[in-house]
Amino acid sequence: MCRLLAFTSLERKSFYDVVGADFDKFVALSVEHKDGWGMAHDGTILKDLKPAAESPELNQSASSVLTDGALLHLRLASKGITINIDNNHPFTHGTTTFMHNGTIRPGNTAEQFIDDKYKGFIQGTTDSERFFYAVLSAVDKHGLVEGVRTTVNSIRAIADYSALNIMVQTPDTLIAVCEFNEENQTEWSGPDHYELRFTKRGNDFVVASTGWGNGDWNHLKNHQMLIVDRSTLEYLIQPL
Repeated sequence: MCRLLAFTSLERKSFYDVVGADFDKFVALSVEHKDGWGMAHDGTILKDLKPAAESPELNQSASSVLTDGALLHLRLASKGITINIDNNHPFTHGTTTFMHNGTIRPGNTAEQFIDDKYKGFIQGTTDSERFFYAVLSAVDKHGLVEGVRTTVNSIRAIADYSALNIMVQTPDTLIAVCEFNEENQTEWSGPDHYELRFTKRGNDFVVASTGWGNGDWNHLKNHQMLIVDRSTLEYLIQPL
């Protein structure tokens, strides 16, 4: 169970510039989602095993790194998955960056969809990193949007999963997918735990997990995919 936050902007800004004072509310979710954090921007990945709220590096980076787009992941490791830096999201390959919220069982489900040329790049033990390379394999065949859709639907058809929520960013596009198993929820997760929220404000577009005061943002509902053109911030919502 993790928390996701991403933005894309027509200007170079920090997370604090884009999200404002509410950014601290998101970071506070790391009291529970405490198994490290990762931030990706401009081809750079920053990762730490400390809870985000206890990490001076995140505080500094979120206020000082100026970029036109970034992903931030707060990790709560799935049962049985090792807590180490290789398993922290986001994951990146070339110009594509990816992060995931949810659990896929069996954890190696996505491996059957990974082309051989990508298998040697896998460093950790997570279902999520395998999900990422399955996406890249499908993107090579179908293009970005259809590659993401194909991979999500392929895993959904055969796996036991809590959620396949992902955010994927390339130089041109930000994609967010909301896909969760409504029959595989707990009292702890709550009815909207896996839903995503998004907002467009001026030159900024933000999409995030719930639970930190963004309930009045637009809803990305289950079985939907959000596609944002990073050059204009125009967006589409499509069914999976």
